[in-house]
Amino acid sequence: MTDPIGPAIEAALFPIPNLVAFPGTIIPLHVFEPRYRQLVKDSLESQRMIGVCHTRKTIREAPTNQTTSEMLSSNQATYQPQEVFSAGPCKLIDTTPDGRLLAEIHVEQRLVIKTERQTLPYRIVVCESINDNIIEDADKSKHEAELSAELQKDIIAALHPMIARQNQDAADSLLNPTWSSTDFSFGVFQYLRLDPDLMQLILECRSTVERLSTIWQAIQQGPAE
Repeated sequence: MTDPIGPAIEAALFPIPNLVAFPGTIIPLHVFEPRYRQLVKDSLESQRMIGVCHTRKTIREAPTNQTTSEMLSSNQATYQPQEVFSAGPCKLIDTTPDGRLLAEIHVEQRLVIKTERQTLPYRIVVCESINDNIIEDADKSKHEAELSAELQKDIIAALHPMIARQNQDAADSLLNPTWSSTDFSFGVFQYLRLDPDLMQLILECRSTVERLSTIWQAIQQGPAE
């Protein structure tokens, strides 16, 4: 088994507590803090990826009892980011009259922070891309593929009726026959929310079968949010 690590990549960090982004998803952003408005503008100009990441802890709390004008003119809470996160290019959707930005991050890949190149006004980090471990043994690879397919089938069977009670179209899209097990192990979070720390653990998993096994165990232990 080999551990594939990709080349060094720069990303600007947009930390959001309790939000874990997965490759293949689109994350909408409502950006009002001055530093993060600048982050979005700079990233669009330089074509730098933006990393959306869950946080480890709060370094500085946001001021309280602010007016909208004060929130738009001052930075809010500061967080310590998780070291593993997902990133992708940004698309600007709209700018409101008061300067807020509506944007989307088209998440493409998982990254791990190696060094920090810039701290203020926002973090720019140098990262390495991370991918699943490569299984060189053909029999083991086949076994894991079969197990992943079975876990995927079990997860879909459990989630479909729960989702259908709220949105039949969304539930039926879960049945898409073109899902590969790897894509499904990330894409299932379009339909499912778990504890953020557990989702962070799943993001850091280095195999499809490990992600799907963890998801299946979580579903068996209790209803999805």
